[in-house]
Amino acid sequence: MPGRKQNNRMIAKLARSNVWCSTTAAILLIAALSSQVPNWPGSVAAQERPKTSERRPIVLDRAPARNIADRNPVFRAVAIDAEHGEIFVANDKEAAGTSILVYPTVFTPTDRTLEPRRTIAGPKTDLGMVCGLALSVQHGELYSVSGETGALNVFPLDAKGNVGPERQLRGVIPRASAGVYLDVKNDELFITTQHVNRINVYPRAFQTDQEPFRFIQGPTTGLADPHGIYVDSEMNEIFVTNHGNWRKTETGEGEVRGPDSLTRTSLGYTIPGRAVPLAPSTGKFLAASITVHSRTANGDAAPLRTIQGARTQLNLPDGIYRDPLSAEIIVANTGDDSVLFFAKDATGDAAPVRVLKGPATKLKGPVGVSVDAKRHELWVASWDNHIAGVFHRTVNGNVAPTRVIRTAPETAPLASMGRIGAVAYDPKRKEILAPN
Repeated sequence: MPGRKQNNRMIAKLARSNVWCSTTAAILLIAALSSQVPNWPGSVAAQERPKTSERRPIVLDRAPARNIADRNPVFRAVAIDAEHGEIFVANDKEAAGTSILVYPTVFTPTDRTLEPRRTIAGPKTDLGMVCGLALSVQHGELYSVSGETGALNVFPLDAKGNVGPERQLRGVIPRASAGVYLDVKNDELFITTQHVNRINVYPRAFQTDQEPFRFIQGPTTGLADPHGIYVDSEMNEIFVTNHGNWRKTETGEGEVRGPDSLTRTSLGYTIPGRAVPLAPSTGKFLAASITVHSRTANGDAAPLRTIQGARTQLNLPDGIYRDPLSAEIIVANTGDDSVLFFAKDATGDAAPVRVLKGPATKLKGPVGVSVDAKRHELWVASWDNHIAGVFHRTVNGNVAPTRVIRTAPETAPLASMGRIGAVAYDPKRKEILAPN
């Protein structure tokens, strides 16, 4: 285990993120704190080991004594069907029942909670903690990726209620997957996975449990906790936002969902067999970044260029989109309550050409961005305060949205309950308080 000072730095950095699309964060926090609070319940085994280097994280497999939860839906990923005037928004909040909410893109501005046109939700949907959305108007399909299960679900665009997916990839995508993008021109789906620093590529018309036909992964790729993804099929480039939490991964390393899962095994990548466990951590924190890759890259391929450095203002970047008219790179900057706009050819420590930020914007933990080119509008999903805001496509500075969709009253507490991000111990009640 790392030293106490290193643990403190890790906890502080993890605590700054108010949006997690996997349970990995909670596990990391508990693992780090177990070395600092050796008298936690259940840590007797760790105390018996005399050497700190031999300690292992404690594992709690028990129901909580009680739950404190915000039951208002939140907005995460967004996907726009400009042709039919609809926006699809992912709600990844388990306490509110994970779902996909569909709203009209044009509506009368209101401060009241706006009811969706329809909702996809319920046990048959198998949505899990839905983190990424993409759609195909041509094929009438909606694609969702769940960080909790790693499943990719395909629904009809007009799906409603508690309906099962028409097609599904489950067991071949690692858990903690965060972003999905459909390259319409080349008919390919791209999916990012956080903890194994990986991009999987599948045909849009995939078969059940089909393996990716190529992937990007390895120490040379520059991927470090990848989240959002955008594919420019004209320039043949992939844009990926990275939080910067890096661990060395082997090319092909993944996570199995069962004994017959086709993932990297002791017998080879595509041969069923005993799964090779994740290698011991060699992690470190890197500065947040946007890595740009060749669309056809495969394996441990170096990025074409990287946007990274103090001048970029990147802080837990999440959703990413390219303006189809200006070609600017638009990033939801979760850790800074802002949206950043970069020049189309930005590289290195490049400052954004524009920044949307300030109290008038109403942004609190923005995570999803998209552009409605037909109406020249920018949509921003703001997770922390339950809103999706609409701005003019060329917005700049501290500017109020033209209209807002709310899933909770303006006076409702923040979804993160004040950006609680660290595990705590109550010695009086002998209870562990763990954000999830």
